[in-house]
Amino acid sequence: MFDVVLDEKYRREEIGTSDGTQRKYYKDEFWYKTNSVGSEGEVEALVSGLLKFSDLKPREFVCYESGIVNGMKGCRSKNFLKNNESFFTFNHIHKNLTGVPMHMKTNQMVTLKEQVEYVVDFIKDATNIDIRDYLKKVFTLDFLILNEDRHFNNLGIIMDENGRYRVAPIFDNGKSLFNGNFSVKKELAMEENVKRVICRPFGGTHKKLLDYFGCGFEMDYDNAFLWLQSMEQSLEVAVLKYQLDELKKRIS
Repeated sequence: MFDVVLDEKYRREEIGTSDGTQRKYYKDEFWYKTNSVGSEGEVEALVSGLLKFSDLKPREFVCYESGIVNGMKGCRSKNFLKNNESFFTFNHIHKNLTGVPMHMKTNQMVTLKEQVEYVVDFIKDATNIDIRDYLKKVFTLDFLILNEDRHFNNLGIIMDENGRYRVAPIFDNGKSLFNGNFSVKKELAMEENVKRVICRPFGGTHKKLLDYFGCGFEMDYDNAFLWLQSMEQSLEVAVLKYQLDELKKRIS
C-alpha cells in the first residue's frame, strides 16, 4: 500500500475512456490514477494478484498496486513502454485510418464472428500483427473477472522506434467483479447477478467470447483459491471465487 501526494504538474488527462475523461498522474515511471468507479484501485490490485497464479508472463499484463493518491483511494502501475516506444489503441488506429471509431463499424455487424474477424483482419492489415492469441488471453481474463469495460481504447498495440509492432500488456481491469454495476442486487444469487453483467466490446456474453476464442491461459487453481481464502472477504473476492470455479469447470 502506498500513500503519495502529487503536484498538479504531474497530472495527465486521458480522454476517450468509457467514463469520459479520467484523472491520471505520471511520475518517476509510474502511472497513478484515483478511483473513478467504486473500488477501482482495489479491484485492479486484486486482478493483478490473481494473474500471478496464471501461466501468463509478467510482461503480458500490467501489475497494479492499490493505495492513496492525494488523499483519495486509487492505484498505480509501472510504465509498460520502453524508451522511444509509442502506444496506440485499436480505436486510435482505426480512427486514424478510416475516420470513424472502431465501435461504430463493429456495431453495424450482426454476428459475433463478423465483429471479431473484422477487428482481427483490420489490425493485421494495419500492423502485420496477428492479435488472435492476444484477444484469446484478454477475453479469458474478462470471463474470469466479468470485465464490463473492455472497449477498443482498452486494447492496444505498441510500436518501437523502428516501426515494429507488438501487442500491449493487458491493462485497465478496474470495472470488473461487479464494481460499478448498479444493477447487481445483494439479495440475488451470484448466478443471477452474473447475468446482469455487460460484455464489451463485442455483442454477446463473456461465455460466448470464451467459447469463441477458447481458454487463453492456465491457472494454478488450488493455490489461487488458497490465496483468495486468505484475503479479507468481500463481494469482489466472492465473485472471483465463483468465476474461477466456473472457468475451471468449463475447461475441465
